[in-house]
Amino acid sequence: MKIIADGGAITKNVGGSTRDSMILALNTSYIDGVKLKLYLTKDNQIVSLGDDVVAFFVEFVNKIEDIELKKLLTYNIGTKVQRQRVITLAEALQVFQNYNKELILELVDQGPKNSLFVDLVMVAIRPYQNYQIKLETENEELFRYLESEQSNFPVGIVIRENSKRNWYLDAPFYDIALPLLSEFNIREKTDLGKIVMLDQINRMDVFDLVYREFQDVFSYIYIITSSISSINDSANIKGM
Repeated sequence: MKIIADGGAITKNVGGSTRDSMILALNTSYIDGVKLKLYLTKDNQIVSLGDDVVAFFVEFVNKIEDIELKKLLTYNIGTKVQRQRVITLAEALQVFQNYNKELILELVDQGPKNSLFVDLVMVAIRPYQNYQIKLETENEELFRYLESEQSNFPVGIVIRENSKRNWYLDAPFYDIALPLLSEFNIREKTDLGKIVMLDQINRMDVFDLVYREFQDVFSYIYIITSSISSINDSANIKGM
């Protein structure tokens, strides 16, 4: 079992998917890695953004693909107490390389720019072939593009309410939203040696329920959480 911080360690003064949130998570002993969502800007720069930040921009500013990086960098996505800005993939990799932990990069559908998106991501991460980096996406086209790269980076598939069919794609790992947990046979995948990532595990009582249900295959399970303070480093977790 591994615990992955979604967007890093988010606190009242640290916004998600920022340099500070990455460093805080990677320095937490019981956290095994960080997951980031990647987007392309108007000027084809790769940035990591949390869902809340994307929702804000879409509602009040513009779609991410219509905003240039220099404009994105002017926004404070932290708090009044501690200012933070959007982090680029290059900056995230610079932070990550100092830790012996995992980095999961989710590529979000960029429509007609999907091929370019994959090319740019691969150029950025190829110098990190020896690091623990995994790639994933909910979009089947992106998944096929990533597979065709035949790199050393495992390529997984994300499964959400609108993409349940992704369960039938052959991938080394599957990222499943918690509300869909009962709809899939987790052991069907773990019996094949696949990793199953359970997303949105944000309370310790939910973690305990998942552990009791899947204790026999827990070595194949990743817990993805946006609330690492709730999934703490108790003796129970240390012993798993």
